[in-house]
Amino acid sequence: DKDKYSSILKVMIVLSIIGVITSLYLVKNHYAPPTAGALCDFGESISCSLGNTSVFSELLNVPVALLGVIWFLFLVWMCQKAQKQPEQIPSILGWNVLGILFVIYLVIAEIILQSLCPFCTLLHIIIIITLSLSYYLYKHQNPKPHHKDVQKTIKSWIIWSIVIYGLIFLTFILWPSENGNNDTLTQCMTEKGVVMYSSFRCGVCARTKAMLGSSFKYINEIECHPQGPNAQTELCVAKNIEGTPTWAINDANGNEIKRNTGFLSIEQLREFSGCTT
Repeated sequence: DKDKYSSILKVMIVLSIIGVITSLYLVKNHYAPPTAGALCDFGESISCSLGNTSVFSELLNVPVALLGVIWFLFLVWMCQKAQKQPEQIPSILGWNVLGILFVIYLVIAEIILQSLCPFCTLLHIIIIITLSLSYYLYKHQNPKPHHKDVQKTIKSWIIWSIVIYGLIFLTFILWPSENGNNDTLTQCMTEKGVVMYSSFRCGVCARTKAMLGSSFKYINEIECHPQGPNAQTELCVAKNIEGTPTWAINDANGNEIKRNTGFLSIEQLREFSGCTT
């Protein structure tokens, strides 16, 4: 039935547009100031910002949310072409299977972070629905398109996706960092006894690391979450660390001089540490 066929494709286009809008918001949230938060932040266990600024939020410097924007735009394009070219249906099904692989990746990230991202979950549901609809179209397509036409179409989409995604990854890998080199600052901070109490589940911590870039390697970081790498949870408890990141300055004997909890900009780090030069 052509009307039913067309209606399903239109539903997939609408869902994809919702996916584009939601993904664009997550891209905005990824780059927003650490204190800005997101509409879907309801605590550590339910938060868009936590997952969207964690170590899982980027692949080769590219925000996963931006990859989602491109994925949904491709799906819109495919569905529009499929309304007149039935041989596009197998490509749409294959594209949705790739989308499910990203869903699995993000769900694993949420399990590790022990935090649910509501807007991410919305995207997951949309992809599951579009996968189901594309499978339905594929199974009930009659007559089936010639396999040579299908192969030609799939090859075309593979080339387009490689070109567009390749350009995005190259841009983010080669684009110069705007943060500059902060080696002098971070080395000075460590020399003055500055310690950062952190958590791998802390979105603000992830943004702080991104802000300092490669210079963060000189920071004396202490992981407080028991599931984090090289966790020193007992030390954090002994130091009465109630939130992360917490910056503290210790004297030569290990006694704490002062501390600050929350995000600090480059200038605020200079002022806090006394590393003003």
